Amino acid sequence: MEISHNGRAADLAKILLGVQETDRTQNKTSPSQTTQSQDRVQISEQAKELQRLRAAAEQPDHERDARVGQIQQSVEGGTYNVDGKKVADAIIRNVLTDAVL
Repeated sequence: MEISHNGRAADLAKILLGVQETDRTQNKTSPSQTTQSQDRVQISEQAKELQRLRAAAEQPDHERDARVGQIQQSVEGGTYNVDGKKVADAIIRNVLTDAVL
């Protein structure tokens, strides 16, 4: 089987790859038309808030790191005590919160 290159395979490849040539005879624009049309990007307030929250979450929390270090030392030293009532309350609170949301 022989495939000739007479078809529009090159054009199809350009379309599939997102590269299209413009027809120079039909799509000529004057210089004034090209300066008037400019691309613009608008970021919604919601997206800005998400960016702000992401940046805040990526900041190191030194107080938390210090508290985790204290707890880790207590666990390793065998002096860390867990209050079962507080743990149970936290579990119930999380389950109820998840059920409501």
